[in-house]
Amino acid sequence: MLQAKHIVVATGSKVRLLPIPGAEHMITSDELLSERELPSSVIFVGGGVISLEFGHVYARAGTAVSVLEALPQLLPAMDSDAVAQLHAESERIGIQIRTDVKVRRIEQVGHRLRVVFTDGDIEQALEADRVVNGVGRIANVDALDLAAGRVEQVNGCIVIDRYLRSASNPQVHVCGDAVPVSPQLSPLATYEGEIVGRNIVNGPRHAPDYAGIATSVYTVPSLAAVGLTENAARQTGSAIDVHVNDMRDWFSAQSYAETVAWSKIIVDRASDLILGAHFVGHAGQELINVFGLAIKFGITAKQLRDNVYAYPTFSADIKHMLGHA
Repeated sequence: MLQAKHIVVATGSKVRLLPIPGAEHMITSDELLSERELPSSVIFVGGGVISLEFGHVYARAGTAVSVLEALPQLLPAMDSDAVAQLHAESERIGIQIRTDVKVRRIEQVGHRLRVVFTDGDIEQALEADRVVNGVGRIANVDALDLAAGRVEQVNGCIVIDRYLRSASNPQVHVCGDAVPVSPQLSPLATYEGEIVGRNIVNGPRHAPDYAGIATSVYTVPSLAAVGLTENAARQTGSAIDVHVNDMRDWFSAQSYAETVAWSKIIVDRASDLILGAHFVGHAGQELINVFGLAIKFGITAKQLRDNVYAYPTFSADIKHMLGHA
């Protein structure tokens, strides 16, 4: 037994298991990273970040890739128009995508695997050398005896207060992938760990601020996002301006022969504040940080337009993405 005045739960995440027959035949992203030979075909069960990122790696290396997603949209938490752009580009490079399907079972067929799924009421099957569990990851806390520490959990997640402490036992702190209210991102784990450390030393004074936290899906091209999706912004009831740009004909996109160069910037009409930004291609994984900064520190769309950017750069296109004043 270990005893301490403060306990920090920073146990990371683990693969979400699928309760389907034959699930034991699937491998995870951990095994993908240690494979020594390129398989001729791979099926990803789940259309999330892991499936899209590894799917692009395999497809561009010559592997036949299929993705099976239970929901109507890949990457369901992200802006639907941005996902549609990535979906189309993924199919362009040869990835077979099936959405709104339900995987029923996985069977061994000689040296290959067969995934049986239903599309509506019709049962279908695909075969491949590998089947990958790509349905995402969950907090790795179920092996902890949380009840012994009076740590409340709901649906496998520790219930926390605004200071990243257990709501039922404030001597227990949580950071990283074990935090149930923030995305599972490595920079966020570092950020939350620093907050936990300061709260242990100084007392509960510091709460995380998740405004302006950017994220990227590292496909080629990448999909990057920060703030609200268009649907979420409209649900706030505020009047918004939505600036959508297909930038394939812009000088910067043509200079890099981009097959996708797309952006959507959402602006609150009354305050001129940035509510959300979404990119596919066009160095979006870098530009998204500019919009994260704007959201966090209240930089307006006009101020972003009025800034003078180095040229020729992708950043110089920001003022054109936001339209005219």
